Amino acid sequence: MSMDIPEMPVDLRLAAVVHLLSSSALRGATPNKTEALRAHLRGLAAQADLNPYLKSALQEVLQGWEAVDCHPASIPVDFYPLVAPGAVTH
Repeated sequence: MSMDIPEMPVDLRLAAVVHLLSSSALRGATPNKTEALRAHLRGLAAQADLNPYLKSALQEVLQGWEAVDCHPASIPVDFYPLVAPGAVTH
């Protein structure tokens, strides 16, 4: 499955990446979130005018997410201690 995402400004793509990473960390990765994240990372990594360090970091992150294989029936989970306001655990 490959997701086509229209051209977007870099700042909006970065915001989407941060949002998808956060959502995946808090509620779990799903096939759709993972593919959307990959699509945004691919779009960012293809940008010619990015800082080389940022570009390298994005390419490394993309490689990691390319290796993720979510089960098609994966669903997001609300894990109360991590998603409740003010309830941060480490």
